[in-house]
Amino acid sequence: MRKSLIILAVITLAISCKENIEDKAAKHLDNAKEAFSTGNYNVAKQEIDSIRILYPNAFEIRRQGIRLMQQVEEAEQLQVIEYEDGMIAEATAAFEKIKANFTFEKDERYQDVGLFTIKSQAPNRNIDRTYIRGQVDEQGKMTLISSYRGSSYIHHDWLKLSVGDNYVDTPVSYDRHEFKDLGVCYERVSFINGNDGGAAAFISANKDADILFTLYRQTGPDSSRPVYRNLKMTKDDRYAIAQLYELSQILLALEEHNSLRAEAERHLTFIRSKMKDESIENAVQENN
Repeated sequence: MRKSLIILAVITLAISCKENIEDKAAKHLDNAKEAFSTGNYNVAKQEIDSIRILYPNAFEIRRQGIRLMQQVEEAEQLQVIEYEDGMIAEATAAFEKIKANFTFEKDERYQDVGLFTIKSQAPNRNIDRTYIRGQVDEQGKMTLISSYRGSSYIHHDWLKLSVGDNYVDTPVSYDRHEFKDLGVCYERVSFINGNDGGAAAFISANKDADILFTLYRQTGPDSSRPVYRNLKMTKDDRYAIAQLYELSQILLALEEHNSLRAEAERHLTFIRSKMKDESIENAVQENN
């Protein structure tokens, strides 16, 4: 009789403990559902994770938690897509507003990505002067080009731009091209894909000021010397590069938002494929 009572007590205690565990796990699930309904996705995920960590044997609650986690993840990706759609629309509207300011060039036979330029800065219109021009590709990557014209080569490879005591240096560029035409020497030094040390941003920020630029040639690993001093940028050049810089920022933002939206779409497809998977119960047991 005594032995039977002990067994009955143990069984009763086990049932009570199991019910207690299920109740505690269910409380976290209820909290997760409430957080999900109010759009507090981080709290919902924390509550679901608590079930997995604290109550690994509460199988039914865990299964429900997994299903709810998938709904949370789906809602998060839909939220990201909605936000990115808004940002894409905003960037696209900004681009449409200013695109008429630029000339677009793309030879489909040789170019995968087209280029935006300013007509007034075209090389064939400026063969008689030394100046800085810009261009932006369709993905928003901006290139500054230092164009030199003179009676002899100076072999320059970087620039300093200044407004009063403020200045910016470009890095040394190894993208250089030199040629001679009718006894005149020409040099083109390109600072590609925004690798200009902040020069384009500096010009944009100081487009209404007098900007001086000096051409330099590197003469050793830690030294360099000026080879053409204190040229003054024209107002047209300053404004052209400022416009191109604005275009670059818009197109870079558009590229980024399109990329983030595409990534969210991929995640959403994956999540929805998991939601259709009927083997979720096995997954709960395999994780134990």
